[in-house]
Amino acid sequence: MNRGLSETRERTAGRRVRSWHVAALVLVLAVGGLLLYAFWPVLTGREEVTRPEDVQASAPPVAVEAVVVQPVDFPLRAEATGTLAPWRQTEISAEISGRVVERRVEEGDRVAAGQVLVVLDDEEARLALAEAEAALLKARSEYAVQLSQSGAAGIDSTRLAEARRAWQAAQEAYARGEIDEAALDEARQRYEALLLLSGAQREAVRRVVTGLAEAEQRVARARLQLNRTRIRAPFAGRVADLQVEVGRHVSPGQVLMQLLDDRRMKVEVDVLEADLVHIRPGASAWVRLPALGDTVVAGVVHTVNPRIDPKTGAGRVTVAVPNPEGRLLAGMFAYVALETRTLPDRLVVPAEAVLVRQGRDLVFVIRNGRAQWTYVTTGPRSGDHVVLLDGVAPGDTVAVSGHHALAHDAPVEVTAVHPAFEVND
Repeated sequence: MNRGLSETRERTAGRRVRSWHVAALVLVLAVGGLLLYAFWPVLTGREEVTRPEDVQASAPPVAVEAVVVQPVDFPLRAEATGTLAPWRQTEISAEISGRVVERRVEEGDRVAAGQVLVVLDDEEARLALAEAEAALLKARSEYAVQLSQSGAAGIDSTRLAEARRAWQAAQEAYARGEIDEAALDEARQRYEALLLLSGAQREAVRRVVTGLAEAEQRVARARLQLNRTRIRAPFAGRVADLQVEVGRHVSPGQVLMQLLDDRRMKVEVDVLEADLVHIRPGASAWVRLPALGDTVVAGVVHTVNPRIDPKTGAGRVTVAVPNPEGRLLAGMFAYVALETRTLPDRLVVPAEAVLVRQGRDLVFVIRNGRAQWTYVTTGPRSGDHVVLLDGVAPGDTVAVSGHHALAHDAPVEVTAVHPAFEVND
């Protein structure tokens, strides 16, 4: 029995050995077939190597937009933000008290210099003027009577001439330190007294004595008060912030409205000292207004404050901006770019043209319908543009849009060509 069991085990082990051999043989044949397939083109001399350009040649061209690089004078700019303000503005206030009987303007109206804006009740002012004119007539009558009765002779001209010479001599002596201030005053007072009694001053004295001069002053003052019942525009501009209605009583100094001279606007910005030292009055400026769809308006540097705030390290620059159509409104937020200096003959591209790959700057130069991966060295940046110091040459076409996922030598189609740089960019 033991013998039969032993023979059974030997037959089973033999079958296991043969099954393992068969599996190993199949595996070897499979690996050999794969190797033969892989190296068959080499063994037969019909090798086919797939190249990247062959794969790219089968891909459709990528649509890109580009710029043609040419040497330009590149202005460096300092950037800041601010708000628009009228070139000048003022509060229109009442100078006298009174009731408003007429308002001739509305908010937003344009007015000329001297135009009447508000009319106050002028009845009391007219009565005061009439009284002053009556008093003036009386004073003139008294003056005429005294003038007709006067026959007195004036002071001897010789005495007046001597007093004048004494006064001049006293001034010279005082300048040399020979007399004191009291002696100088005595000579002056003697000369003025004789001058007052002479014919040269007699008429002025008579006008004061008769009250004619005072009456004339009262009339002038009454006319001034009457004129102040008509509130006028001190300069041409636009009305804003109306605070007065017909029938309302106003007091002296009370603000009635604002007047804005907005034919030209200004924006004041703070510029860091590193840029401020390069900015001069008359330099170009560009003002971008988000409220008007990012409209860019050309302006000019009007003034540069010669003082830098030690707390902020910045100084104030005032930019003048034309506003002939009145589209620019006071208080609008603005981005301002100020020209600091200009670099001549530079190759400039939009900053979006420059990509970073493997830690280096590059652009895609379009040649013969393909995008060439080209390393560059960048220089100064200003706004949305950057100077390229090397890597490109004048006349090169550089991709600026649709190029972020491009590979080297990829086929491209240029759908639009833009200027690389314009002054108002």
